[in-house]
Amino acid sequence: MTSRFFDENVLRSLRESWALGWPMILIMFFQFLIGFTDVFVAGYLGTDVLAAVGYVGQLYWTLMILANGLNVGTVSMVSQAYGAKSCEGVGTIGANSLLVGICVAGAITLFSQLFPDVIVKLAGMPPEIQTIAENFLRIFSLVLIPTYVMILSSGVLRSSGRVRITMVNSFVASSVNVALDLVLAFGYGPIPAMGYIGIAWATALSTTLGMCLNLLFVMRGAYAISFGAIFRPLTPCLRNLLKLGIPTVLQQTSWNVGTLVVYHLVGNIRSGEITALAAMTAGVRVEAVIFLPIFALNMAAAVLTGNRIGAGDIVGAQRGARVAAWLCLFIILVPAALIFAFAPEVASWLAHDQPVLEEMVRYLRINMLGTPFLAVGITLAGAIQGAGDTYGSMKIIVTGMWLLRIPFILATIYVFGVGPAGVWWAMTCSMVFMCGLFIKRFSRGEWTTASRDKTQNKLLWEACLPGEGLVETHSGNKEDREP
Repeated sequence: MTSRFFDENVLRSLRESWALGWPMILIMFFQFLIGFTDVFVAGYLGTDVLAAVGYVGQLYWTLMILANGLNVGTVSMVSQAYGAKSCEGVGTIGANSLLVGICVAGAITLFSQLFPDVIVKLAGMPPEIQTIAENFLRIFSLVLIPTYVMILSSGVLRSSGRVRITMVNSFVASSVNVALDLVLAFGYGPIPAMGYIGIAWATALSTTLGMCLNLLFVMRGAYAISFGAIFRPLTPCLRNLLKLGIPTVLQQTSWNVGTLVVYHLVGNIRSGEITALAAMTAGVRVEAVIFLPIFALNMAAAVLTGNRIGAGDIVGAQRGARVAAWLCLFIILVPAALIFAFAPEVASWLAHDQPVLEEMVRYLRINMLGTPFLAVGITLAGAIQGAGDTYGSMKIIVTGMWLLRIPFILATIYVFGVGPAGVWWAMTCSMVFMCGLFIKRFSRGEWTTASRDKTQNKLLWEACLPGEGLVETHSGNKEDREP
């Protein structure tokens, strides 16, 4: 047993997971700072603003589900092309991905600018925060194209050995966002206080900066995106990107719409609806601290698994995913225990109203109990998606949200009448069940062949090679490939 844990292959997988994982943890932390600062500033502007920020945050990510879905397909295909050392494959996949992203984001931007009131009402937001939400949405939707491009270009960079570049760009963008949040919302010197609308503009400006920084680097090096390919899209390449991306789009749609339903249900609890909604909004931000290493290693596992499959090393892909899952579990146990133990102190950072603070403490402690299951399940889910098994991942998420989480919440509110605490328990139990399903699917091993086109006996990314499918390889150097 001891020799198994000290096996050279296991140690190699551990080093690889950590080498990609720690920059991803910092990237997730920088992104977390943006949301945390938004909530921190909103908390000083009123409970209604705090509730609106939480609602609009969920709505905003719902509007970007196509970017997230397309990015999963992009990461899977680019990481496999990079594992096969195909310069042409990486560049062409990236170009086709950006083409789809820009077109989709442009259409959503137009609709959001024309009908923000319709979108807000369909989201089921409480009437008292609808005006605030509409104002947020008008500004956020203006930068959907930069946001899509930033997400997709980040996916290309981290999947092709340039994760540290993405880390630095994320640091710069998040630092600018934090500074602008404070300056624009509260005013500084000659700059007047803009109130809650300053939060929206801070996010918009920092996102645009992040996009520009990513594009500067994604155009460089042997693995640079071929922008000429944008004007020569390859139908098979687009088809395979959509084949991997559409299940994730459906998964993201299911999850985000389901989360909006959860917010709606929490906002309609008969007593203390705004209190529960504000507590959940702030609690999600604190809970995100635990999710930083979890989702960072989820993305690291996706890239490493894709690299191994692209190189033809299926056993290495399975081993690396297991090691990443154990690493994730080891990393999050202590912070989860600390948040559970010191929940009142942590909640006081964001909640300044006593009823909100008390409900937030309950939210944090209940959700921390499911964190160990979350660490293992979500990391393995990343490996499954990196291998191209996005359909299997979609089935698990849809089942967990619509057959478990929402029915449980409805029962706790309308049948048992236990209030917000019942909602928090329903969320935790459904998450544990979903993670169990991911562990089971990983153990069965079917995901390892999901990215292979069985009719042509090729990996899906190979359809992005023009001509006869000759693979241009590059051994890499310090400028193009990170150690």
